[in-house]
Amino acid sequence: MTRTFRVPASTSNLGASFDACGLGLSLYLEVTYEPHELFEITLSGEAADRLPTDESNLIVRVARSVADLRGHKIEGVRLRVDNQIPLARGLGSSSAAIIAGITVYEGLFGEDLNHQEFFNYALRFEDHGDNLAPSLLGGLVAVGVVEQGGKGRSLVTVRRVWPEEIRIVLCIPEFEMDTGRMRAVLPREVILADAVFNIQRAALFQALISERRYDLFSEALRDRVHQQHRVPHCPGLSDVLQMNERTEDFPGLLGVAMSGAGSTMIAFATENFAAIASEMRRRLESANVSSRTIEVLADNSGRSYRM
Repeated sequence: MTRTFRVPASTSNLGASFDACGLGLSLYLEVTYEPHELFEITLSGEAADRLPTDESNLIVRVARSVADLRGHKIEGVRLRVDNQIPLARGLGSSSAAIIAGITVYEGLFGEDLNHQEFFNYALRFEDHGDNLAPSLLGGLVAVGVVEQGGKGRSLVTVRRVWPEEIRIVLCIPEFEMDTGRMRAVLPREVILADAVFNIQRAALFQALISERRYDLFSEALRDRVHQQHRVPHCPGLSDVLQMNERTEDFPGLLGVAMSGAGSTMIAFATENFAAIASEMRRRLESANVSSRTIEVLADNSGRSYRM
């Protein structure tokens, strides 16, 4: 039987909430699959010409790995994959593929993994729980990695619905950024004052979303842990971040942050999306960086099946 599902992109870190919070976005990895005697993969969309169409494809590798761990074997599968998520741009493309791979396993063997099991398998492929969780669950998700007493790791999560009135402008530079390399530029230790600064603003972010205190948005996005170490490696991104300092100059703008490890910059706004997008592009152009902008919504549904 053929089945189709989609997995949303995600943005993580959200300024001060480093490795602790993520948000689902309305860009999707859509997968149609059915049992097959061989591995047959058809790709379309973003980076379709660069991704493997054999057993090395990440979706297939994840599905086969989970099958092996649970005492099954996948001899083949037919996949049709349409991808809207830019690769290596801080929008959770690999997390979406990992969620997709586990979902394909579930469908092929008629299993419905609980969240603890699901995230245990997902974390074997990458450590970005703040991308994995919103891609599966949708919405704004606070996450914590927990040890399972010798059974590996999983996630504890708290999900909340993202307010519909806040939309998102993605400014996507032409260059990619490797997450591993951007992790390597971070200091191994953080001074206490900076840790406290970020903890305060991460907590503030959750509270302001709950209470609709959007006047505090840009303050809650301020960060002293990761962005300042990453933007020197990304021409023009520091200029885009400076929009946080005078949000009143851009009606409707609530705040700006780096999406994940970059290179995408993400602006949260309630109106004037085209003008905000234009300003983000202009600032990158001043650093001789070409970019494109996309206006998206938050995805509050997470992984979903087409009936």
